[in-house]
Amino acid sequence: MRKGSVKNAILITSVVLLAIAVVVLSILLSVKKKADDRAPLNEYYSMKTYSFGIQNANLSKEQIVFIGDSITDLYPLDDYYADLDKAVYNRGISGDTTQGVLDRLKISLYDVAPKKVVLMIGVNDINGGKTNEYIADNYGKILSDIKANLPSCEVFCVSVLPMNTTVGLSAEDVRARNEQISSLNERIAALAVDRGYAFVDLNAAVRNGDGTLIVNYSDDGLHLNANGFAVWTATIKPLLQ
Repeated sequence: MRKGSVKNAILITSVVLLAIAVVVLSILLSVKKKADDRAPLNEYYSMKTYSFGIQNANLSKEQIVFIGDSITDLYPLDDYYADLDKAVYNRGISGDTTQGVLDRLKISLYDVAPKKVVLMIGVNDINGGKTNEYIADNYGKILSDIKANLPSCEVFCVSVLPMNTTVGLSAEDVRARNEQISSLNERIAALAVDRGYAFVDLNAAVRNGDGTLIVNYSDDGLHLNANGFAVWTATIKPLLQ
């Protein structure tokens, strides 16, 4: 091969390798950015699960556990359930998803072996763009896992709640998400019945005729306030007596 051809081949190879390096670097930076964006959430998730592990050593078994995302995390259970004959433990983590709950079932539930579990999860999956097929698959895995590890435990599957425009989304986006939530709740109800658990339709108790979350029950269009928690309590407490 002549020298000119060799130089051209080397040049072309160098350009190709450089292009590949640029692509790889951009991918790595993208992955790092996504990880950085999630870092605060991951930190909180890790902190909460770590605290659950510490608490578990001093908790009684066969009690009641509420597990879910921020709606549960912000629920001041002691204000509403202190009069029950069983203790009530909060295992909510803000920002959590169905996958997050699935990953922490041992430390959140099994290590304290509750008699009753109140589960509400799924809205963060929807806000994160997950399909109902994906969410329902994870939800089914959660219920099957609980059934296998806590066969005598009662589980109350609470419906995913609607939202309203106070959350900062357009009316069209809120309507679309509420429609997805309504469809997801049908799947959750079917999963609960299939596993022998109870479905609790709290959604119906906190929504307007147009399917949006009643403004008086939330300050931000997504999370419940004291008025909303009072409705949840009135709905679920008779089942926990």
